[in-house]
Amino acid sequence: MKQKLFVFILVLSSIIAKSQSNILSDSEYQSIKISNATITDLKKTKGKKDSVEKLLGTVTSFSQDENEIYHYFKFNGLSIDFAMSGKSKPYIESFEIMSNQVSLTIKDKTITVGDDINKLGTVVFIVARNGAKSILFTDCEDCDSFVNIEFDQNTKVITKISYMDMS
Repeated sequence: MKQKLFVFILVLSSIIAKSQSNILSDSEYQSIKISNATITDLKKTKGKKDSVEKLLGTVTSFSQDENEIYHYFKFNGLSIDFAMSGKSKPYIESFEIMSNQVSLTIKDKTITVGDDINKLGTVVFIVARNGAKSILFTDCEDCDSFVNIEFDQNTKVITKISYMDMS
């Protein structure tokens, strides 16, 4: 009996844990758009300045670290960082949308900073240690890359949209 109860609690915990984020299919995740450029399109640029500008327009600032391992792009309301080594190929390490000049489309819903989170429909909230909630989208439960949407806890207005690949 104790063993059955233990297995039941383990299964229930697993179900609850899986509901703690918004899991997207791989195709949904790869088709996330920053303005009109998909994640897949951005990955294909391999961090090359000309290719990134073809997708997102002219940068307001571009820089590299002294070893040219990181490429930093800034646009009006958007920053994107590419890691040029450490994996088998360059990859998007992070991006941040900081204004309503840039949109994010996820599961056919387009949002930007300043929008109400209700535009996303039904989502699961992540609760931080300090009690603040945010919305996390990923393509698998244990993945190291995700989109995080932060919002004002009182007004439910989106304040920041970011992406991080920690692999």
